[in-house]
Amino acid sequence: MYTCIAKKMSAVSVLLIVVLLLLVTGCEKAQDHVGIGQALLEQGKVEEASEEFKKAVEDDPNLAEAYFSLGNAYVEKQMLDEAIENYRKAIDINPEYKDAYKKLTDTFITIGPPATAFEKRKKRLDDEPNSVMAHLDMGVFLHSLDQTEKAIEEYEQALTLQPDNPFIYYNLAVAYQDMALFEEKAIPLYLKSIELDPSYDKAHYNLAVSYLKINDLENAMQEYEKTLAINPKYADVYVDYGMISIKKKEFDKAMEHYDKALEIDPESIEAYYQKGIVYAFQEKYEEALVENKKVLDLNPDHTNAQFNIAVVYHKQGDLDRALQEYNKVLLIDRIYEDAYYNRGQVYASMGDTPKAYSDYISYSRIVKAKTGTEAAAVALRGVDEEKVETFMVPSFKDWLLEYE
Repeated sequence: MYTCIAKKMSAVSVLLIVVLLLLVTGCEKAQDHVGIGQALLEQGKVEEASEEFKKAVEDDPNLAEAYFSLGNAYVEKQMLDEAIENYRKAIDINPEYKDAYKKLTDTFITIGPPATAFEKRKKRLDDEPNSVMAHLDMGVFLHSLDQTEKAIEEYEQALTLQPDNPFIYYNLAVAYQDMALFEEKAIPLYLKSIELDPSYDKAHYNLAVSYLKINDLENAMQEYEKTLAINPKYADVYVDYGMISIKKKEFDKAMEHYDKALEIDPESIEAYYQKGIVYAFQEKYEEALVENKKVLDLNPDHTNAQFNIAVVYHKQGDLDRALQEYNKVLLIDRIYEDAYYNRGQVYASMGDTPKAYSDYISYSRIVKAKTGTEAAAVALRGVDEEKVETFMVPSFKDWLLEYE
């Protein structure tokens, strides 16, 4: 009897060992598939990479990295809903998966707000009131609609549920940065995000921008350097370096920075745009036109680039073309006050006083609605023509020029 029981126990032990070996082998196979898939993804072989990641998920359904990698593949294929689903699975398996939170937030922003997006998010919040991701998702959505205060409420709700999540602090900081509350809110929140995740390049970069906004150039430069130490291919840092150089009137140095940004990211709209600003400063108008047209190729609704194209033709004395270009600005943005003002100048130069007057009135009403103050175009009525002509000099649109 004893011998019989011993043989049965031995058989069970062997079975357990075999099962464990199979599990270990499955995990190793899954990791191998992930490694191969990541190498393929880096080579741009997205379909082949996707297949490897799917095999990893089959071999080990509890491997968060497999879902995360599959999400990255779906992003490359522009299958963003599928990407979000896989990032969420990765977070469900590993709630501390920082990179998955990063990618999930970025993908939410990329998708933007479809027509039924609010209802879907609201339903999820009603069904899962204690879900961090439900509040974070709704916050990002509201933020994308410029409903910043409501977005902040959602981020703060998420933070009460998960107080050590660096990406919630980051999103809160961005919201307050958008409200120009740099010292009071944004900077402390970015610092908290960095404390929890020192390797988060976006937090360092946006902290640098906030420092720059309060004219703390020393701290801004330190954070830009930290951003590049983490991610040497962070093109926006070089764009900002260029803008800092413009303010110092170091145009050649600014161009070097913009070229570096474009070497990293050939579709950096801001780099092309700022190169156009430099050329405009230098009165190299043809080059300025080329750069602004590159911006419009990437984003046809870039109002400032379209405005600057109009200004170039205006400065060159090509009034007919300038008029056409100012009209295009107003097709993009009907309340772009400077376009009315400059188009009024064109009409005045052409001798069309009624249209010029109409545009100055439109300019005045928009400025008053936005600022509460009377616009100079109306205040100058009745002043002699020479003084008016001196005042009406078209300028290029850029935030840097507003500080001059």
